[in-house]
Amino acid sequence: MEGLFPAMLCIMAAGVVLVAMGRIAITRPGLLLIVFFFLFAFAWRLVSVLYIDVFGPIFSEQLEREIGPGLAVLPLAASQGLVIAALLFSFRPRRMRALSSESVVRLSGLLKAGRWDLSGLAFYVIGLFVLALWLELLARGPIPLFIGLERFDYSRLYGGPLHRRLLEWGPMLVFQLGVLLALPALHGRPLDRRFGMLHGAVMLYLFAVGHRFSSFYLYLSFFMIPLGAVLMGRQSTEQPSFLKMLRSLWLPGLGFLALVGTALVYSYTVVRGAEVAELQSKLVQRILVQQGEMWWVTYTRVFVHFDWNSSLAVFKLFVAPFDPNRNSTMQFLMEMGLPLERAQFILQQGSAYTGGWPEVLFELGGPVEGFCLVAISAILFSEFMFLLTRCIVEERYATCFFLTPILFAVSIFMVSGMVNSFIQFTFAMKLAASVFVYVLEDRWRRSLIVTVSSNLGERVA
Repeated sequence: MEGLFPAMLCIMAAGVVLVAMGRIAITRPGLLLIVFFFLFAFAWRLVSVLYIDVFGPIFSEQLEREIGPGLAVLPLAASQGLVIAALLFSFRPRRMRALSSESVVRLSGLLKAGRWDLSGLAFYVIGLFVLALWLELLARGPIPLFIGLERFDYSRLYGGPLHRRLLEWGPMLVFQLGVLLALPALHGRPLDRRFGMLHGAVMLYLFAVGHRFSSFYLYLSFFMIPLGAVLMGRQSTEQPSFLKMLRSLWLPGLGFLALVGTALVYSYTVVRGAEVAELQSKLVQRILVQQGEMWWVTYTRVFVHFDWNSSLAVFKLFVAPFDPNRNSTMQFLMEMGLPLERAQFILQQGSAYTGGWPEVLFELGGPVEGFCLVAISAILFSEFMFLLTRCIVEERYATCFFLTPILFAVSIFMVSGMVNSFIQFTFAMKLAASVFVYVLEDRWRRSLIVTVSSNLGERVA
């Protein structure tokens, strides 16, 4: 009976958050597409921590010790609940009605039709890049899919400049592909499937160079954000027709699932050569342990032993991280949770464990102030996602383009807790540029609205 009550408490806390996510999926499909990247990661981590709490002690291969049981799922569920509450507030019905087709002023309604085809130009430019990417793969050496080469080894030994650019900018590229795919649907026209084909070519390239679930999940999530924004923009007008168009994507979706499944099976059975019994153990570790093990370590240190050091966290995160060019949050968490030599050896190999948010916030603020930091991050994140959605619906093309790097930084923070990118000079320049472009584009739009309104007034007179 002693262990039954904590287990039931953990199950109830996780169940409340998972039900809230499920309700968003059922009643707010547009919001689901916009925040799928985050909700999926949240749900996965929550289930993993729940597994450790309820079925522990469990041996963690990466930490090389047993973890669990405990009540680690409670503060994690509370943190995720704050994010969900902030999202529901930012995307509240009144704001959504302001984005509907009857209320919003779109750029295409202000400009005269002309011969300049932005979508056509974008298709040829991105198409040439994707074609050159495949040609580079064929010209530079072996194809990892055919020889069982790990993706990290391919990037280190054979990857060319275009391959490196894709790894750096790929999520932002597919976000733009999603924008170009979805925007015709704002006006009741079919989705521009040319950009869906380009996205498929990028996904097949990732498969060929040895990428697995994480890359496919990242690239698909960013691709779906504009679809969700357009769905919200048409929520009160012809919504069934747009949902019908989304349902027409079931075949590409089925192909995507087959691609991910094949990549996972190939990676574990061919590239890594795992036996059946070993494969089962590795999958349990990958799915049910590794997603939550770093949070469990932080929970034990901060919430159980009240052992945190804000000054040390600030120093290791912002002043002297092990590798300032990578995510300093996970480096710090690994150095705190593992023997120092082992943590630094793993980091030197280019690897890192899973997690980071909300661990980094509780490492900085402790068990009380940490929740304040979680609430602040939730509000900023939800308001940013609403701003991005509004820019897509209003067809603010320039602002969407300049907000894309900010979206990437915010996304990586909300999933892996990366905070050192926010103090970089380049991030400050990107933020300043996006604000400048937003103000400039907003003034231009207002001048167009005044011009069109005055012309309509003259015609009426």
